[in-house]
Amino acid sequence: MSRFALRATASLLLLASAVMFVAAAAQRWWPACRRGAFETDACLRLQDHALDHLLVADPWTPAGHAAQYAGVAMIVLAGAAVVLPFLLVRRPLWFAVTVAISTAGALTLLGAHAWTSGAAGQVQPTPGLTAAVLVLAVVVPVAAGIWAAREVGAGPDPSRDRWTLALAAALIASSPLPTWLLGPLVVLYSSHDTSPWSDAVVSLPLVAAAALVWKVTPRGTPRAPAPPRRAGTLADVPG
Repeated sequence: MSRFALRATASLLLLASAVMFVAAAAQRWWPACRRGAFETDACLRLQDHALDHLLVADPWTPAGHAAQYAGVAMIVLAGAAVVLPFLLVRRPLWFAVTVAISTAGALTLLGAHAWTSGAAGQVQPTPGLTAAVLVLAVVVPVAAGIWAAREVGAGPDPSRDRWTLALAAALIASSPLPTWLLGPLVVLYSSHDTSPWSDAVVSLPLVAAAALVWKVTPRGTPRAPAPPRRAGTLADVPG
């Protein structure tokens, strides 16, 4: 697959995932939790963590199709997680493969759990959820940090360093812990439980990453110059 096709695929998958995360949040928060209505009785009831859809766990109450949409968002994001390491990482190959498999596997597990639980209307038993969250909380920020550290200052075009750092920051911000911490700050409201629309905040770094993949180009090894042609001699003439 060409570099352009990889970029387009990763960008579209990141954007599609962001849209689905917002759609999932809207199932829960709209229209009761419009801006300025966070303290109303209707919105306060929706702030109960039992309605959370990103990590479905007992006790749980479905909020429309939020869990199904969130499940689709995570599975689509798993597709982006397969593409991104091979687009961004030059070498070693084992690093890209490890990051792709672990991240995509964790997202697929969480997405399948959310979707099946939403479709059934109750939490479905899914082994490995805690491990999947830990993988996303550790592998994504660590891998993004290692990649940025290897790339910054390693090539002939320093102007690309700022885009590399920005993309690394976006990927780190999309991991579970930063998203959980940034949610109330972005919506400018801290709830007694789950802040309204904070579960949609993950869409912001995903949109940023979708744009930044077009600005960041791996610095490949320059092609070695062709050896000079040897001047012909009589010995080279066919007999």
